[in-house]
Amino acid sequence: MVNPGAEALFRRDGDLLVPGPLTTGPWYPGTLHGSAMLAAMGRAAERHPSTVDRQVVRLTVDMMRAAPMAPLRVETATARGGKNIDFVDIAMYADDELFVRGTALRMRTADLAVDEPEAAEHPLPPAPDHVGESPFTKAGPERPGFHHAIDVHVDGDVVWFRLTAPVVEGEETSSFVTVAAIADWTYATPHLARNARGGPPPARTVYAINADTTINTFRPMSGSWLGLRTTAHTGSLGAGTSSAHLYDDAGPLGSCAQSILVRGPSGAPLSVKEV
Repeated sequence: MVNPGAEALFRRDGDLLVPGPLTTGPWYPGTLHGSAMLAAMGRAAERHPSTVDRQVVRLTVDMMRAAPMAPLRVETATARGGKNIDFVDIAMYADDELFVRGTALRMRTADLAVDEPEAAEHPLPPAPDHVGESPFTKAGPERPGFHHAIDVHVDGDVVWFRLTAPVVEGEETSSFVTVAAIADWTYATPHLARNARGGPPPARTVYAINADTTINTFRPMSGSWLGLRTTAHTGSLGAGTSSAHLYDDAGPLGSCAQSILVRGPSGAPLSVKEV
């Protein structure tokens, strides 16, 4: 669970978000992890002003470039307003350079009596006091990064994640911002599950990075663990797709989808090249 006293991913400096060490990503020197960028975009979508209570039900984010470890400005604008739904444009800048863009669909909240389908069997998260295993730690000194801000637990083909650090210093991290941060791992969960099972490595080494992420949810997240069950496909022309069903302790929560850039061995992340 999130430790309020832990170092946050970001701190505020007026209207800017200043990245801390836990936002560091594995791909390029001095750039943010995708999870940190998605968390900041989800936060902005959720906080965009509204005259009625709303929930973010769809967030689509295009990772145009990896954002730098520099003060970031996240701007929002109403693309279309309405009583029942609105659409929000979101953009992340460092100085005046655009790095990430996105759109959010928000719906008004209502207290409705609905006919729920008969509860089906669904994956169950670890116990709240369970300490996840980190599949990322290696012997010797290690640079801090976003993987130090999560617990991970692999259960068959479902990988459970839990944030252990606040996203913004002095703020409570909302359930949707938590989902946004963890959804970045959609394309990586088959790799984590395969490593946990100790199966044979792939015959050909390729590396993948997501160029976008779309999240759909129909209710707030329940509990602290978010489970991803991913289906991924890669093509020989260098593209792939990845989609996941999302679960929490109350059952299905929604889904996530990504477009994947597939690379050969020369396109390995910086963290792999360092090893």
